[in-house]
Amino acid sequence: MKNWDDLRYLVAVHKTGSMSSAARLLDTNPATVSRRLARLSETLGFELFLKTPSGWVANDAVGELIDSITTFENDLESYLNAKDTTATETRGHVTIGTPPTVAAMVLLPGLRDFIEKYPELELTFNTLLYQEALGETDLFLTPVRPEQGRLVVRYVGKVSTNVYGFEDSPRDGRWVGLLRVHEKFAPMQHARAIMGGADPDIRMETMLDVCRAVTRTRLPGVMTLSAARSIEGLQVFDPEAKPNTSPLYLCFHETRRKDPVLQTVADWASECVGLQEAT
Repeated sequence: MKNWDDLRYLVAVHKTGSMSSAARLLDTNPATVSRRLARLSETLGFELFLKTPSGWVANDAVGELIDSITTFENDLESYLNAKDTTATETRGHVTIGTPPTVAAMVLLPGLRDFIEKYPELELTFNTLLYQEALGETDLFLTPVRPEQGRLVVRYVGKVSTNVYGFEDSPRDGRWVGLLRVHEKFAPMQHARAIMGGADPDIRMETMLDVCRAVTRTRLPGVMTLSAARSIEGLQVFDPEAKPNTSPLYLCFHETRRKDPVLQTVADWASECVGLQEAT
């Protein structure tokens, strides 16, 4: 194969599920991604991806090749990170995927001390909700335990949610919930049960958005315990309702086990979750 660089485009589309997202990841444009994939497809003699409602899915025939490239890519990243890390300096870049509430209420409070300790580390935070694959991230936090892929899955703690409101919040069945895509997950099911099975009158994309909506409308809404604590005057809407507790998992590719930079970030994220649980 003469055009080894085309393999980067193959992996990028596999990670992101779309031509446009792969283009952003590779700092290029969708037309270039499409052209590179077409050339690689011609070289290999079969279609690389199948178009589905959820995005581009890799052809089974190319699965082993993607695994090999991903392993090499991660091994190389781990090698370079180890090479650049000394006894006194940790240098590198890590992309973290996390639900926005976890980022804002769990990770960000500990970020200042972390970057002061590791000034040569660069972090990127991507918004992910119920993630089950790495995608464009190096590691991710998720309340859904991934069952597929070559991932190291580490239980790091739990996140508590409940319906919260103000003392003057109306008790007429109106409430603020999440988008319908969240309906099958425990926090929304738990909140719906508290609210007597009624649909929310206002739906928001994230629990941070719910917090803002609750503050503005005074309606009760579903949110994490840590978010509720950050807003003065919020209290459990139904005093007899026990909180819903969801596990939180930290996940990364198994080939990054010995990557000192990734492990430093993973240990910090795990510590942040532990501190949040203890408060």
